[in-house]
This record gives sequence, structure tokens and C-alpha cells, in this order.
Amino acid sequence: MSSHFGTIGIDVTSEEEFGERVVSLISAGTARRITKKISEHVWTDPSGARLVAQVHNGEIEFLLPCLAGSAPAVPVGDIRLVDDETAMLALLDGVGGELICPIAIELEDRAVLAHSGGRLESGSLVLAALAEEVTVHADADAYSASQEGELEFAADHFIPSGTFSPEEPAPGWTPSAHALFAGEVVEVETPVNTVTGTAFHRIRVRTIAAIELDVAIATTELERPPAPGNIVAGTFFLTGSLGLQPENPVKRRGWFRR
Repeated sequence: MSSHFGTIGIDVTSEEEFGERVVSLISAGTARRITKKISEHVWTDPSGARLVAQVHNGEIEFLLPCLAGSAPAVPVGDIRLVDDETAMLALLDGVGGELICPIAIELEDRAVLAHSGGRLESGSLVLAALAEEVTVHADADAYSASQEGELEFAADHFIPSGTFSPEEPAPGWTPSAHALFAGEVVEVETPVNTVTGTAFHRIRVRTIAAIELDVAIATTELERPPAPGNIVAGTFFLTGSLGLQPENPVKRRGWFRR
């Protein structure tokens, strides 16, 4: 299984190297103040690799590796934070439409949502994912043929696995930003992270209800990129942006303490 950082070309060999690199990248990014003590720092590489950090009194308290998504925004509703990192929301089949499924996700603009009360009735979500485990199939027929057993999934299924609680959940259990899904590959590229020099696959996948999302896949997980028309299936970590803006934002650059 690939690490979330590895999917966007930021795999490192030690905790010390990881810490130094993350601080360096976050410090080189763009910051916007959320409150007097909290700021949000975003670093985006030309490859699409992105790091989002929430900083409180100069200390990183939340760090999200993600992919700068450019897929069409999806209407969502019942948006609410369920813990310090994860939000729950409802995927809809159109503005004011019917529920497709609830999902758990880690938002790039989580800090803004938290400061505004942690809930919204509706919004538009640009959805992205980091692949943890993935398989590639030539087409929908090949994907169908690859399945064994009585239960068969469609080539465009989406299962919000992170929202399913265990039979005996631990105290304080909350959903995680994970999903099992499959979909048709509609765009493919293999950009190189300009900081690390590591390539990764960036693909656009069309899944249930024609929802499209951008997916990052580590080359250690998948040596060759899939081709348009292939079916990709697997386990994914979900991220995304609602495009939220803080009140009276102040953009700045600068260093902060670790």
C-alpha cells in the first residue's frame, strides 16, 4: 500500500527528513489567516501535488497531503465536521437533487469550515483521491470478468467504506475519509514533482452518476499508467475543496516555528 505522501511524489526515508521537508514546503507556500492565532498554509507544486497545513501559534496541528483537483464540482449537502480532521457530507445528483451516498472526506478548507461553525447546508465539492491500492482492467467487461463470487460490483460503483462503523466501534469512533470505487479513466498524465523529482500518475476517473474526480497514484503502486477507457478500481483516501474563503482574509508568506 502506498503512503498518502508517496502518491504525490513526497516519499521520504526518515522522520527527520520528512519533518524538514514538510516545514520547508509549507513555509514556501501561501498563507491566509483564519483567526488571530490560526492560519492556513498551502503549498502547490506545478505537478498538482499539494500540502495543506493548519498552524496554531506557529505549530502545525493539521497536515493534509492532497492533489490539486480540477474535476467538475459536485453538488453536496449536509456538510459537517465530525472530528478535528474529517467532514461528512452528502453527494447529490444535482443542485438540490437526490442523495447518491454520504461520504467522509478530508477538506482542504477544513479550517475555514471549522471557524464558520463546522456546518453548511450545501456547497460544491471538487473531489480528489489518493490511491492506496489499485487495480487496472482493460474495460468494463474485463473488470466484470475479474470478479469472483456471488456479489458483483458495477464498473462505476462507489462505496463510502470509511462511513461504515465496525460491529463494536471503539469509544469515540468517527468516520474516516476512505472509499472503495471503480470508474472509467478519461484522462491520464504522469507529472513529476518538481521538488523531489519523483513522478506519479494523475488520472481523471468517471464513476457513479458520472461524477469525475482526479486521482493520484504512486508509480511504486502502479508502474505504468492506465490508458483512457480502462477501468480503475481500488481503495482510496478522499480529499477535496469546497472553495471556502475566510472573512477578511490576509494572504502572506513567511516562516513559522516547528
